[in-house]
Amino acid sequence: MSDLGTIALMIALAACLYGTVVPHLGVRTNNWNLIRSAQNASIISFFLIAIASGVLIHALVISDFSIFYVWRNSSVDMPMFFKVTAFWGGLEGSLLFWILVQSFFAMVVAFRYQYSNREIIPYVIATLNGILCFLLVLLLGWSNPLDLQATIPAEGRGLNPLLQHIAMVVHPPSLYLGFIGFSVPFAFAIAGMIRGKLDNEWVLTTRRWTLVSWYFLSMGLILGGQWAYEELGWGGFWAWDPVENAAFMPWLTGTAFLHSVMIQEKRNMLKIWNVVLIIITYGLTIIGTFLTRSGVVNSVHSFTQSEIGPAFLVFLAVVLVVGFALLFRRIQMLESEHKMEAVLCRENAFLVQNVIFVGMAFTVLLGTTFPLLAEAIRGTKLSIQAPFFNTIMAPMGYVLFFLMGTGTVLAWRKSSKESLRRNFQNPMITATVGTIILAVFIPFHLEAFTIFWIAIFVTVTILIEVGKAAHVKGKQLQAGPLVGMIHVFQRNQRRYGGLVIHLGVVLMFLGFAGTFFSEERDLTLEREEMVPLNAYYLKFTGVEQFQVRNATHRAAVIEVYDQDKQLLEVMKPAKSFYPTQPQPLTEIALRREFLKDLYLIFSSESGADSELVTIKTYVNPLVGWAWMALPVFTLGIGICLTYRPRSLTSRQKVLRQQYIAAEG
Repeated sequence: MSDLGTIALMIALAACLYGTVVPHLGVRTNNWNLIRSAQNASIISFFLIAIASGVLIHALVISDFSIFYVWRNSSVDMPMFFKVTAFWGGLEGSLLFWILVQSFFAMVVAFRYQYSNREIIPYVIATLNGILCFLLVLLLGWSNPLDLQATIPAEGRGLNPLLQHIAMVVHPPSLYLGFIGFSVPFAFAIAGMIRGKLDNEWVLTTRRWTLVSWYFLSMGLILGGQWAYEELGWGGFWAWDPVENAAFMPWLTGTAFLHSVMIQEKRNMLKIWNVVLIIITYGLTIIGTFLTRSGVVNSVHSFTQSEIGPAFLVFLAVVLVVGFALLFRRIQMLESEHKMEAVLCRENAFLVQNVIFVGMAFTVLLGTTFPLLAEAIRGTKLSIQAPFFNTIMAPMGYVLFFLMGTGTVLAWRKSSKESLRRNFQNPMITATVGTIILAVFIPFHLEAFTIFWIAIFVTVTILIEVGKAAHVKGKQLQAGPLVGMIHVFQRNQRRYGGLVIHLGVVLMFLGFAGTFFSEERDLTLEREEMVPLNAYYLKFTGVEQFQVRNATHRAAVIEVYDQDKQLLEVMKPAKSFYPTQPQPLTEIALRREFLKDLYLIFSSESGADSELVTIKTYVNPLVGWAWMALPVFTLGIGICLTYRPRSLTSRQKVLRQQYIAAEG
């Protein structure tokens, strides 16, 4: 089976090489059959890679420890669910999973656009297959997860217990889908520059790819934060870890690209900037891959040191050199057709947002890589911690958050003074009054109240925008506001879907604001002792030991009471012991409420009969609101995806009919 998988990968590599070279020959000789054969090669490559992936998953399921990767990342005692997800739990398997997804996207592109984008699709296919060639060479040459070992152990080392969490089942694939998805608009941009076809069609064609990639990257970041919050036992969800930063950087530039292309579609402006953004975004996904697979950073998220890390730096250099060389070659074709007509307009708001997004990405890149450069050049080990990032990123984030609201009320081209006064007045008054009311009930904190003010301002601008449009449409239809709102959303899915996504961003910022009011305490509790904590009373009743899947848990039993001494919940923070891991892990206990979380960690126990325990406690306000952003993002993206530009749809229908007729 191992040989079958390896042979399938070798044939897939040959098919990808064919798909990289042949499209160019097809264009040179004007032979569409050659290009069609390259499209078929992309489809064949996916099925061959899927066979190899199936072989590895089968080996993980049956615990075939003759395969080195299975022995190192699985064990007999693991639940079946985590055996399957061990597919991407290690370095070699995650690379194969990456290739599987990349080949799937290449297949979808080859099949979906076989009758459209005919001028540039050959080079799109060639670019995607070229990326696959690079990845397959790395896999077969240095990181084959199907390699065998001489002796077959009776038991495996097991998957890292930190990865045996439901969020980690979805978190890595989500990040991969986001990272890899950006290769499609990148390939279209490269193909457009090679062919000299740089109108808006490549932007319109890849709009859904960009939206979906952004959504999965957002999902990966949110689920990663939730995993860190629940599994690492430190009471927070973001620590500016190098691998967290690696996923955050392309999200920042990808978000800038999503906003910037709207100006290109609407006003035929910022064409050069959009090409630069997509090259940088894809380049940052390569940097992220390098950081997680080179061993140069110490992180609970990263893999061990490997030989393939430097290869990604070489690949990054090729991507940047080729991308910017093509850009300089075609730069005259990318000149804007219009100029900014006024300072106060939506175009300028988007442009300032873009500059801030890129500035934030550069800050994160600098803070992440500077210690590595200092160690490589001077041999000095440096550590840039969270205060550096917070000091620089927080002010930029607040400005960006405010601009999210102003962009909603500013008009395209030019906004009059009267419209500015009318559109800004009510949101600013409401935000100010709302913040003053909050100051009566909660302690004042400058940064937190800055977020509260902006959150109210942005929310009110969105509600007013939707409410006014729904009211006008309802009157036109002689129906109620609800019917009017449905019609408004149906007629402009992209705009109003984007506003729903902005509401999700508001929830995320409120979750961040809650961290300023977090309370942390270490409590030493005797058996049957009741201790006050915030709005709770905690009572320790004893220590229990029980089995959870393949781990033994030793837990402190803590009864939680409200202020009236009514029992709310029995919580069991624990230490877990895995058969294949020598050190115990922390298992937190979490009580979720709408406005706050109660978060308990079992630190230690003492006494002959565990009469005394030490519990670290956190009361974290509003943290759960950050997780609520994900379903709101899902709704907003779903609305946005229903939009399809009429010009692109009609053009592609005509081209499809012409090509089918021409081919008989």
